[in-house]
Amino acid sequence: MRLDIKHWEMLKAIDETETLRQAAFVLSITQSALSHRLAEAEKRLGALLFEREGRRLRQTSAGRAMTQTANQIIPALQRAEFDFQKMSSNETTVVRFGVAAYSCYHWLPAFLQFMSVKEPSITLELVASTTQYPLKNLQEGTVDVVLAPGHMATPGVDAMPVFQDELVLVTHSKHRLASQAFIDATDLQGEDYLSYSKSSQPGFEYERFIRPSGVVPHLMTVVEVTDAIIELIAAGFGISILSRWAVQSAIKNDSISAVSVGEAKLDLGWSALVRESEHQTAAARIVSRRLAQWFQLQPATKT
Repeated sequence: MRLDIKHWEMLKAIDETETLRQAAFVLSITQSALSHRLAEAEKRLGALLFEREGRRLRQTSAGRAMTQTANQIIPALQRAEFDFQKMSSNETTVVRFGVAAYSCYHWLPAFLQFMSVKEPSITLELVASTTQYPLKNLQEGTVDVVLAPGHMATPGVDAMPVFQDELVLVTHSKHRLASQAFIDATDLQGEDYLSYSKSSQPGFEYERFIRPSGVVPHLMTVVEVTDAIIELIAAGFGISILSRWAVQSAIKNDSISAVSVGEAKLDLGWSALVRESEHQTAAARIVSRRLAQWFQLQPATKT
């Protein structure tokens, strides 16, 4: 290997700050020392990593690939050291987990209590930012287990079915559609629709219900926070189609109503995603199996 760990740390710091001066500050060395370090790395590699644009540095195409690798390996090494220290003192394994959509955590305290009994040697650490880039975070090692709805299968990732859910129309409790047994796509005409996602996702309402019908809601607004959508709907500012499980607390509180989408309903499966490279006895896979077991015990999520 031609580069030392200090060179990989340098690549990550420069990528984050875009200038040698700021990167040197982050690394707690002088700018001159960092310049020498960069020159040394480029000499060892036999090519430029960056090109200067005034005070800023622009990555070469080859440098960009190296920087992307640095952004993966440095956090992984830092987490490994952190986990080692925590495990050596507490004899526990840290598993980072997140939710790929809806940002719903009403279930989390009960599951953590369940895990403390069933797997006391595993410590769970929530990574809330997983919602934005779940697969990328999983592949890069930022998170170890992702609870994900729909079809998010990708090479290098294993999916374990956890529970079956339903996509439902969410309305104000006194909305004209709230009392219906189910809705047709034509019922969305003339309605202000609040969308959770900027883009259509395989297995969700747009691909399976809205687009095939050709119906276009009166106004579609993207609101990427589930709690905000619920509050807006409860105040009469529109409707949406969301996971029943994700909004079940609001349904129980009668702040919103949920109506089935189509006579046949729109099912939504949730899975625990882990890296394919994780062996069967790895803590991440244990957490995945415990997730499936715990959800199976919950009356509202039994298949």
